[in-house]
Amino acid sequence: MAAEKTQAIVIRTFPLKEFHKIITFYTPDFGKVKAVAHGVKSPKSKLGGSLELLNHGTLIFQYRENRELQNVTDFSLIDGFDAIRSDFTRITYGCYFAELVDSIASEGLASPEIFDLLRTTYQFLAHADDVPLLARGFEIKFLDCAGYGPELSRCVHCGSDVQGAANRFGIVFSIRYGGVLCVDCKNRDGAAFTIAPGSCELLKMLRKSEWERFNQIRASTRNHQELKRVLGSFIEYHTERSLKSLKFIENVL
Repeated sequence: MAAEKTQAIVIRTFPLKEFHKIITFYTPDFGKVKAVAHGVKSPKSKLGGSLELLNHGTLIFQYRENRELQNVTDFSLIDGFDAIRSDFTRITYGCYFAELVDSIASEGLASPEIFDLLRTTYQFLAHADDVPLLARGFEIKFLDCAGYGPELSRCVHCGSDVQGAANRFGIVFSIRYGGVLCVDCKNRDGAAFTIAPGSCELLKMLRKSEWERFNQIRASTRNHQELKRVLGSFIEYHTERSLKSLKFIENVL
């Protein structure tokens, strides 16, 4: 049994008996890590205030190979993202990002890119003018990091260029095929749907833009609706389930 040390973000917590918790962390060095925090709900526990959902800190845990649950030894808080906790909309979206990472990312598969994306998203979430637009940015960037990013420029069936300006009637998007279809191939997927060329171009912009630029990007009501449909359908297809926090956002916010 070896002690391992890494940065981590708490992406899920679950009560275990009276005083314990099962914590799911996302780390740059080990990917997802599930571990038991013994006695964390005891009034005497030094970890009680630090192991809260979304907290970023330095994790020390006892690693045993082929065990589903590891043991938390210590967690030193680096950032509790207090600026988003005081805003209902922002903390709700923050929980959605954590659930999305938990639903797709693999245990034991390291991805510093996903960790950095989650951490920086929480930092910029506090200052976002358009929180749903930032959420669409997180979704496309996360899908890219996880290897599920949709193809937005070339037909996913024949490989030909799909130019937005040349498709004034819209861009056909196939969830099953994983991206856009050209005019000649659009009927190959009966469940494919059409989005405005501007929405497709906006999605490309969100994919490549740094967070600092997001407050300069403007999206119409149609853009918002279509990007939410495209990315939401794509995420549901790959997770094979409906995310509880996303349903909450749809019903409440």
